[in-house]
Amino acid sequence: MSLTEDPKLGVGARLRAERERLDLSQEEMGSRAGKNKNTQMRYETGVNSPTAAYLHELAALGVDIGYVLTGFPTELDDEDGEMLARFRAASPEMRFAVRLMLTAPKEAAAKHAEAGAAPMVGGNNSGQVNAGTVTQGDVSFQIGSRNKGGRKRSS
Repeated sequence: MSLTEDPKLGVGARLRAERERLDLSQEEMGSRAGKNKNTQMRYETGVNSPTAAYLHELAALGVDIGYVLTGFPTELDDEDGEMLARFRAASPEMRFAVRLMLTAPKEAAAKHAEAGAAPMVGGNNSGQVNAGTVTQGDVSFQIGSRNKGGRKRSS
């Protein structure tokens, strides 16, 4: 069935599939999300549409809400899931550094790879130069342009 034929039935069927994937009864899933078994059943049969607040509670249980609503799984493989979890748990400084690294021009990344150097992010941001090591758990990023002696590298 396409998403346009009967969106209520599609959402309900996918909600049921997610409940079964998590090995929960209608009563268990409903109660964990603040609803009763009858409400859960009405959501799954398409009689009623789930609310945003209810879907938010289901997301905390591990339900793939993107899949329930669109029919397209949003599940990550183990490596990507671990990376996302680490990113979400990181400090704001670490998240900023990672974003800079991931949005750096491809040429700069290729240059560092050719030289066998670790990826580095740095530069001038409105007159401020950020430099040093940012550490989060067992991961460190070198921010700025410094050599082993701690002095700025000459261009």
